[in-house]
Amino acid sequence: MKRTRFRAIMTIISLTVFFLLMTSALGLWSAVRPPRIISDTTPAHLGLVYENVSFTTQDGIALAGWFIPAPAADAKTIVLLHGYPADKGDILPAFAYLQREYNLFLFDFRYLGKSGGKYSTAGAKEVADLKAALRYLEGRGIAEVGVLGFSMGGAVALMAAEQEPGIKAVASESSYARLALMAPELYRIPLIRSLLGWLTGLWAKLALGIDIKSVAPEESARALSIPVLIAHSRDDRVIPFHHALLLEE
Repeated sequence: MKRTRFRAIMTIISLTVFFLLMTSALGLWSAVRPPRIISDTTPAHLGLVYENVSFTTQDGIALAGWFIPAPAADAKTIVLLHGYPADKGDILPAFAYLQREYNLFLFDFRYLGKSGGKYSTAGAKEVADLKAALRYLEGRGIAEVGVLGFSMGGAVALMAAEQEPGIKAVASESSYARLALMAPELYRIPLIRSLLGWLTGLWAKLALGIDIKSVAPEESARALSIPVLIAHSRDDRVIPFHHALLLEE
């Protein structure tokens, strides 16, 4: 009787561990390989003149972008960064009005939109994408920019600004404060969400070499002395409002 009960307990434990490991592994897989969204909107649909451009990151990923010149030849430049898992066309309609005074530069982050890459990292490696964009702009004679980012794009803007002196101002809308806080948001299972989030982070480190605890716009923001605007809805159902409070602090 005792041996039978012991086997039953071990079976339950084994199945529970298997469930947790598989669920967290599938959670990571779905997070890094979301369905691609390619918007129908282009600058031409909004009556804007533009160039299709491409450039390559330091780790060899080809990224697709648009350069939209302002009417004035001496206009400053704003880089617009889309959210996860959208693309550059998703944010263009909301910010196209800025073209009246600024050059606009948009691109698709790795794996998303029309860019290359085998997976997304929700901000961890996308900082390298923004750095590659800045190198491309420097090749056009543009050494200083403002960066406006939405969601993941806002997080990338804050993290890159700490390392890139050419970024002179950041507007970050609906950014997360720490990626590790977002991992449990992948799951809707009460009580074990935190555990599943931790296991997802472990899979990310083992499979992708990414420590999600180090992906922290909150920490980068502490080092910034440039103008920074943080915007966030209190009713945001994707990235909770307390992330904005952490960034503000």
